[in-house]
Order: sequence, then structure tokens, then C-alpha cells
Amino acid sequence: MKKNGYKHIGVIGFGSFTQFMLQHITPYFKVIVNDILPLENVAKQKGVQWGTIPEVASQDIVVLAVPVQFLEAVLIEIRDKVKPGALIVDVSSVKVKPVELMVQYLPDYVEILGTHPLFGPQSGKNGIKGLNMVVCPVRTRKARTITKFLSQLLELNVLERTPVTHDKQMAYVQALTHFIGRSINQMDIPDVEQKTPAYQYLLDIKRNLGQDSMDLFLTIEIENPFAKEVREHFLQELQVLNSYLENYKR
Repeated sequence: MKKNGYKHIGVIGFGSFTQFMLQHITPYFKVIVNDILPLENVAKQKGVQWGTIPEVASQDIVVLAVPVQFLEAVLIEIRDKVKPGALIVDVSSVKVKPVELMVQYLPDYVEILGTHPLFGPQSGKNGIKGLNMVVCPVRTRKARTITKFLSQLLELNVLERTPVTHDKQMAYVQALTHFIGRSINQMDIPDVEQKTPAYQYLLDIKRNLGQDSMDLFLTIEIENPFAKEVREHFLQELQVLNSYLENYKR
């Protein structure tokens, strides 16, 4: 996958995560991008090519970096434009629904790999070495090659999981933490001098998660089939705890 032996990657979705990851993938791939927004100038500044949907979808590897809410429409648009043998990869924060949609809409002559980078521009700002990356092989012979690239060249900690196992764990790892983080951000908790390490953790959650887009939040909370149950359990326990305090008698 060395650049002078070219593997071409087309990325649909040129948001903050794609822009953040360019520094890590452009040493190994020639990248062409597209987005629903007119970001040609940003692409030029980042040193990558801007292309039409047909151009991007016809690359050796096509990365779908769009919110899950828009994934079905993108798949319908590109299914006749992908080439035989291409590898189609999604980077969604949930896996059951994206994998189902890719299997449903993509032709049999392409390969499919689900992935979820468990980091972003904020958590990866000091480097991505050692951070977690989930892969869900669906219909591909390239999983071992991709895993080798991710683990050896990008130095990520690669975890192979099924889409169901991924989403069950992410209901706690992401849905619960983002639910708490969004609440803390809405409260706008203050940074004060009289703070403990535990309170600093809350401030860190606010800083790390409060800047995430609403599209990402909705993906994590709505598109994960196991998230609602975890949220409701958390709210029930809050109510029980609050009731205990309200009714506590010395």
C-alpha cells in the first residue's frame, strides 16, 4: 500500500474526522474526496483531490464517512458506480445498521468491511498510536491485509468483532458516555479552583464530547439498537438514587 505503488482511496464525507485522518493515510494512499458541502478549497488546502461522486466511488477502496442517517441514500447513489473487486469500508460509530445496509445495496462483486475508529480529532490530537480500532469483516478477503496495515503501519490496536457484539458494547462505551457528556455540556459545568480529580474527569468528558456534532450524537444514540435500553436503565438508577436522597431521614 505504498504510495508509489498506488492504492487509491475515495472518501465520501469530508467532515472533521476525514480531515483529521488525512495526515495518517496520505503517506500510503492517493486520496480523492467528496462531500455534500462545497469543500473543494479545504481539500486543496489539505493536499487531496476533490472529485465527483462517480469519480470517488470508482476507486480501489471507497470509505463511507457519512452519518448513518444518510448512508442508505449514499449507497443507492454509488451502487452502480463501484468497480468489481473494490473494497467498500464504512467508519460509522454503530455497526449493525451500516453493515445491513451495505449488504442490502452493494453489488456482490465488491468486498465489504465495517470499521469503527474509537477515537477522533480530540482524542487523537496527540497521536493515534495504541488507540482502538474495531473491524467487522463482512464480505472480504482483504481483512488480514487491512488489519496488518492498521496495526503495523498506523500502530492502532485492532479489535475484530461482530456488528452485534460491537453495538452491545458501544451502548455503554459510547451511548452512555455521550449521553452523560451531552448533559454535562448542556449544564455548562464550571471549571473551578476547588476541584478534585473526579471533577476533572467530568470536565474532560465535557471537553472531549461537548464539541461532537449533533449528527454523531444522534447516530450513537438512535442508530444503536441497544442504546435506548442502557439510557433508560441509567435514568431509572438516577431516579432511584434521587428518591433515596429525597426520602432519607437522619
